[in-house]
Amino acid sequence: MNTTPSTHELVRAARVYAAEQVEWLAPALYAAAPVMSDELPAPAAIDRYGRVYFNPRWLERLQGDVLAQVGFLWAHEVWHWLREHGLRREELRAEPMLWNLACDLEINDYVPDGLQMPDFGGGVSGATPQQYGLPAGKLAEWYYRELRERGQGQQSGNGGSDTGGTPVPQDGAGGSDTGGTPVPQGEAGSSHTGGTPVPQREAGSSHTGGTPVPQREAGSSHTGGTPLLQGVWDEGSGVHGQARAWELPAEGEEAHTLGDFDRQSLREEVAKRVLEAQKTRGNMPAGMVRWAEETLRPRVNWREQLKRVVRGAISEGFGQRLDYSLRRPNRRSEVYAPLVVPALQGEYRPRVAVVVDTSGSIGGRELAQAMAEVRAVLEQLRTRITIIPCDAVPYEAVQVLTRCDWEAARGKLKGGGGTDMPAGIEAAKRLKPPPDAILVLTDGYTPFPDKPPQPTEPTVLWGIWKLGDKSPPKPPCPPWRARESVEIRSGG
Repeated sequence: MNTTPSTHELVRAARVYAAEQVEWLAPALYAAAPVMSDELPAPAAIDRYGRVYFNPRWLERLQGDVLAQVGFLWAHEVWHWLREHGLRREELRAEPMLWNLACDLEINDYVPDGLQMPDFGGGVSGATPQQYGLPAGKLAEWYYRELRERGQGQQSGNGGSDTGGTPVPQDGAGGSDTGGTPVPQGEAGSSHTGGTPVPQREAGSSHTGGTPVPQREAGSSHTGGTPLLQGVWDEGSGVHGQARAWELPAEGEEAHTLGDFDRQSLREEVAKRVLEAQKTRGNMPAGMVRWAEETLRPRVNWREQLKRVVRGAISEGFGQRLDYSLRRPNRRSEVYAPLVVPALQGEYRPRVAVVVDTSGSIGGRELAQAMAEVRAVLEQLRTRITIIPCDAVPYEAVQVLTRCDWEAARGKLKGGGGTDMPAGIEAAKRLKPPPDAILVLTDGYTPFPDKPPQPTEPTVLWGIWKLGDKSPPKPPCPPWRARESVEIRSGG
């Protein structure tokens, strides 16, 4: 990684300038470490650890007020990280480059006073929702669905390929791959910035903030005359969660890293400053104010909570049935010669049992909705699940793995009588082999066990369906712990 001192000083000065212009963003700007890299195939990017990357070759091409433009790049990349775009893409399982564009549409509808979108030569425009005929102030998830629907309606044409129904740029003049790797060219062509600089090999227009550019006729995919992914700038794992070769390793010593705790602390501090600025100025964008309010008063995402508690229970189960053994020596034993090092021995496949309340208080529609929601969560665990229907007594267990298994299992859920979930829990404990975790799905109108499971028994988790406006009954705390109970909002 080579750079001139003047470019490095420019980047640091631009951070100070951006912090003065956008004071509510200052804590995050100063916390992010700058990394100068010639390997970066674009002007700027950010990784999942909050490190902001700059390519000095691109910065040297800036025209006009350079300080204001590099300051914009600072604010743009840090906003991606603060808004947790990388984590949100993983939840949506979105195609990375189309998600990158959707995130640009989310944050590029506001350019703070004193900052400017970069100009690398040639006409420059920002990737705004208006350019796509979309309303401003929406979230990236909304923009992604809209863009993806447009992409699915397009023909790949002329050798084009699709990624999740989204047209991608072709190899050849002016194109870049789905990794988004534009590099500065010679004088011919121009680039777009603020999320998507792409220099052209032939004469053409340019854009900013992830904006596609009109290119050669062959191989281009368009939406209303605008290509969706033509030349989209890959802004790194801080936007789409996928590490790139030009990113520093997590344990790298060249620049300090920021973790999830750091990000949450910075999110809260920036949110407080946004709301304070709104009170004194009254001109903050509505979407930014809404983000600040939701950050300081977050709604519990029960799906994420359920995944965390189930994974935690599975990990505890692994600890009980995995142990070191000399029956199979460690594959790196030669490193420790003449010592023989043991390896972990045991079954690595996690086991989950789900006790489903099928009593008369649970209607068919509510049961189907709740099962569909929980299936979507448990599918991500990619493990075989044993379902035990239970009302006053447990019924025959059903094993499910695929979506078809889930559909078939719904028709086998016997019940309709009273409610006794402890009976279903005992049936789950008697399974051979025993599960790592037992998830009980009920509306809460059931007797609860007087004692939680012993350390040698499977962890029991409660998924309590909220089928109306009234909060459902939950296991008594103590002896149960609050983290062992998740309130499930059916369909929400």
